[in-house]
Amino acid sequence: MNTILYDTYTIFWRELKRYKKSRSGVLIRLIQPVIWIIVIGNTFSGTEPLIQSVGFEGKYIEFMAPGVIILTAIFTSIFGGVNTLWDRRYGFMNKALSSPISRSAIALGKMSAISLIAALQASLIIGIALAIGVNFPNPIMIAPIMVIVILFSLGFSGISVMVAATAKSQETFWGMINFLGMPLFMLSPALFPLELLPDWLAVIAKLNPVTYTILLVRELMTGVSDGGIPILLSLGVLIAFVLVMMALASYVFTREVNKPF
Repeated sequence: MNTILYDTYTIFWRELKRYKKSRSGVLIRLIQPVIWIIVIGNTFSGTEPLIQSVGFEGKYIEFMAPGVIILTAIFTSIFGGVNTLWDRRYGFMNKALSSPISRSAIALGKMSAISLIAALQASLIIGIALAIGVNFPNPIMIAPIMVIVILFSLGFSGISVMVAATAKSQETFWGMINFLGMPLFMLSPALFPLELLPDWLAVIAKLNPVTYTILLVRELMTGVSDGGIPILLSLGVLIAFVLVMMALASYVFTREVNKPF
């Protein structure tokens, strides 16, 4: 167990050092969430009566801010697996596989680093939200929100690592990632409450782990519970999602990474 933990930490630290060198990439990944929270938040500000009709008292930008935080986590974590493709193409993965390091530790180390990076970028979005006037009744809730973002990103980074392990080219990887990322975000109460969605779309949204994570963050940020979903159920779905994705990512990575690239 100690060996696996040490191997995981080694890969985790390497990924963080790589992240430190890609500052331009950090800024690029922040552009889209910033546009969403500033432009879309103000564009849809006229819909406040709609969200207030289902019990949310506040500005629209305060309603959508949790969704943008999770949007940041989605795209940071789901794009993070591309490093696995580069490791395979440029030889690092072959060196790692020829060492006694655990294959599962490689996957878990990458996932852990990606989830922490996603949380760091989400914290920047929280700062931007506060700067443009989003009300945060209880700043102490920032800590549990960061924990939720890390957990959620751990699950989504597992998806990314699985796709990277099975993809045979960058084109395949990006195609699959783009197919998953934005649809999962849109099929959630990120922009509008579940109560305002058509019944069939609300049913699909309730099968989406993004939905429960956004509801958790929104309740912690605003103190308002929407969607009629208890906070314990949302937390349970999130934890189950993370555990399943970690197990699947470890299994798929171990099975696929030895195959020719």
